[in-house]
Parts: sequence; C-alpha cells; structure tokens
Amino acid sequence: MQTIKFPYFILFIAFLGFSNCDLEKSVELDLPTYENQLVVECYLEVGKPFNAVISESVSFFAPTDLPLVEGATVTITHRGEVYSLSAGIYSDTSTAIPRFFNYGNEMVCPPHYNEDFTINVIDKQGRSVTATTQILEPVPIDTLEVIWKEDSSEEVALIFTRFFDPPETDNFYRRTFQKGGELGRGTNEQDFTTTDNFADDNNQIVFGSDFNFYKNDTIISTIYNIDKAYYDFQESMQDAINSNGNPFGQPGVVKSNIEGGIGIFTGISFDRKMMIID
Repeated sequence: MQTIKFPYFILFIAFLGFSNCDLEKSVELDLPTYENQLVVECYLEVGKPFNAVISESVSFFAPTDLPLVEGATVTITHRGEVYSLSAGIYSDTSTAIPRFFNYGNEMVCPPHYNEDFTINVIDKQGRSVTATTQILEPVPIDTLEVIWKEDSSEEVALIFTRFFDPPETDNFYRRTFQKGGELGRGTNEQDFTTTDNFADDNNQIVFGSDFNFYKNDTIISTIYNIDKAYYDFQESMQDAINSNGNPFGQPGVVKSNIEGGIGIFTGISFDRKMMIID
C-alpha cells in the first residue's frame, strides 16, 4: 500500500501570522519542486463497461481541478485477455451521482468474482503505473425492519438494515441509505465506510437510522462489499478533506493502491433493497 502526502498545509499558519502583523517585509519561501504524478480512478462492476479516469496530480497551490491525461495507453488484463481502453467521453448515469470518464471500452466486465484484474497505464511522457484488484461477491441484505417510535405525538419510524457478515474473512463495507423513490434523487441519509468489527455473536451486522421516516416514505438501503484498499482510500480521502480546512491540522495522507502513481483500482459489488413504509 502506498501513501502520498499533500504538501505544505502548514504554510497557512505562516500566512495567518503575517496577516496579523503590521510589518512590511518581503519573505521568500523556498519550496521544493513538486513532481506531478499520474492519477487513476477505475471501478470494476459486473455487467458494466470498463471505464477509467486518468488525470495528473498538481501541487497544493495549483488550481484544484486535476488535468486530464490525453494519449495514454490504458489496458485491463483478466484471465489472459487484454481490454484496451480508448480515449473519449464516457458516462455512467445509472449511479446515484452520474459519473464521467475519459477512457473506456464497450466490453462489459465479466461476472468473475475473487479473480485478479490488472490495470496498466503508460502516458506520452513514459510514466507507467499499475494495480491489481478483485471483485468481491456481494453480501446480501437479510431484512429491513421498521421500528415505530413509542410515546410520540406523531407516527415516526427508524429503519434497521440487517445482514450477515461472512465469518471466515475480515470484511469492509460501504453503507448508503437514501430517503426517496429514485436512486440519487432523494435525501442521502447515510454514506460511510466501516469494518466488520462490530458484528454480533451470530455474525449479524445491523445499521440503524434516525427517527426520520413516515408512512408512504420510500427508502433505499445499499450494502457495498469493498476491499481493504478501497476502505483505506475512502477513509484517507475523508481525513485529507477534513485536514484541508484546518491550518493547524496535520497534512492529509491519501492511501493509494496504484503503484507508481495515486488513486484507486477496485471492484464494486453491492446488494440493495427498496421499501415503501406502510
């Protein structure tokens, strides 16, 4: 696993100090040269085309948008077959938030779970990155349970999502929970990543909501079975975002599984249940 540090958040402290002093003095800061790196973001999902975003990292003081990389050679290899991804504009509008990609292939990802997929990227400068991942089997949701609040002047409920954690391995999950009848167009009540370390003695995991639901509300509960690389990536990204807003915090560290670059290459599998509360 590779870690990449976002540079020099500590400089904000210096700037804050200078702004509070009534001094006119030039200060020269000797910053080391930042070396841009390839950034890869690629998610494999059974039945969907191979798509990827290939961009380039920038220094902290550069504009926030990552420049897209043109003219790269992008391949995904699986079971000896090589899928070449061509440059272009590709989209996936079936997700809660539509996603767009600058490399893709019309071939869809096969339903081969727990087997290696490898991505390789070489750009026009000769920079090369690679990563290997697997698509984990979905973990099914067992039940959605409505619990009505007692001793309340109004009929309001919370929802329990119950599922059983496979006991033979350490597992990681992303949990999303939405209020609204169409995926991505309702209210996002929950979206977080977690481990399986709070499964009970029967290997059951229960996610609960707030008392925020009424009769005829539609809810959508989703459990993603993710690998450790994606869990670490998501957690470190959130930590980096949090530290960015705090000049006294430690610089953010993003954990990446891309060898020679930054980003994430991972498989996505999930189980989802929709329910109208009655």
